[in-house]
Amino acid sequence: MPYQQVIERKPARTTTKFTGEVTCKGGMSRGIVKDLSSAGICFQLNFDINAKTGEEVSIQSTEFGHLTGVVKWYRGDRIGIRLDPSSKTAAQISSYYKYFR
Repeated sequence: MPYQQVIERKPARTTTKFTGEVTCKGGMSRGIVKDLSSAGICFQLNFDINAKTGEEVSIQSTEFGHLTGVVKWYRGDRIGIRLDPSSKTAAQISSYYKYFR
């Protein structure tokens, strides 16, 4: 049996289910934030916005406000977004956990 490398994620993810809006050069779509960590978001789109890996996006939600990031991956109607590593982003995510979890 071949050796399989296990990739371990550093930040813990939390399963979520709240709505938001993603905007990029390809367009804008509402959708659902499926999971959230201090480093990223898995977002399920209502409409395809032709988001490409490496493209900058902005995310808007009542729960955490306005965040920016980069598309890390896309599979079907879901995209993975790596959030900008800033103290403002960390504070917004921390606020979500404090008030909405």
